[in-house]
Amino acid sequence: MLEQQHVVKSDPAPAVQNLYVANAVADSVLVFPLTATGNASPTTTMVGAATGLIDPRRIAFDAAGNIYVSNGSGTSVMEFAATASGNAAPTATIAGAGTGLNSPNGITLDGAGNIYVANANAPSITVYSAGANGNATPTATIIGAATGLGDPNGLVLDGGGNIYVANDTLNSVTVYAAGANGNAAPTTTIIGAATGLNGPHGLTRDGAGNIYVANAIGNSVTVYAAGANGNATPTATIIGAATGLGHPNGIALDAHGNIYVANNANTSVTIYATGANGNVAPTATISGALTTFSDLHGVTVH
Repeated sequence: MLEQQHVVKSDPAPAVQNLYVANAVADSVLVFPLTATGNASPTTTMVGAATGLIDPRRIAFDAAGNIYVSNGSGTSVMEFAATASGNAAPTATIAGAGTGLNSPNGITLDGAGNIYVANANAPSITVYSAGANGNATPTATIIGAATGLGDPNGLVLDGGGNIYVANDTLNSVTVYAAGANGNAAPTTTIIGAATGLNGPHGLTRDGAGNIYVANAIGNSVTVYAAGANGNATPTATIIGAATGLGHPNGIALDAHGNIYVANNANTSVTIYATGANGNVAPTATISGALTTFSDLHGVTVH
């Protein structure tokens, strides 16, 4: 009888992730390896007249890796091919009076490719169908007094399609049910003195549902447990002189839970270890002339 052979299958190698930075004043999107530190040059720069980038604020991706950028002053949302580089023209541009865009900031996509945008000056959340282009009418718009929106900046979805929004002027994080439309009240609102929210701009979540917020005015990163509501105390707060935070605008996590923060005031990206808390020094800082950083807003790991 032949001896049965057992084949041990190794786990597939994790996909290589990169760091994408929205460089507002320079009208560019910069890409760095996650290992970048110090005065590092970007490996890829999207910049030039053909890109149409004007004051880029946030960056998101669809399942195919196509790149979506919200243009604050440009009042548009642009889609670029996954391999876009240099003076690359967008493959689609959402712009026009019918779109409802008004200083678009936060941007994210759901699994079906629908595009969600936080409009800071409206204030509203507008949703567009996958493949939307031109003067596209939103399929849904969250707007009105009951919504609790106030200068919405950061925007993220959970696996169930619930919508999380960081509201700058109201020092709050509001959550809306999947499919919310019109003058919809939030299902939960994190707000109050105990929250530590102070000019919340950037927003993201980890796989366990914990909520991470970059507080631009408070020079801090606050973390909340999944399902947090009301005057919730953070489970962790990165704050203090050692952190290197300076008007943090954007925040992202990598596959290992490391925290990446785009700092507007000191034109840097600071990186913190998983679970960082208190007055902790970053594990790495990307800054310097070679980075070409200027007026940083969104940061995304993909």
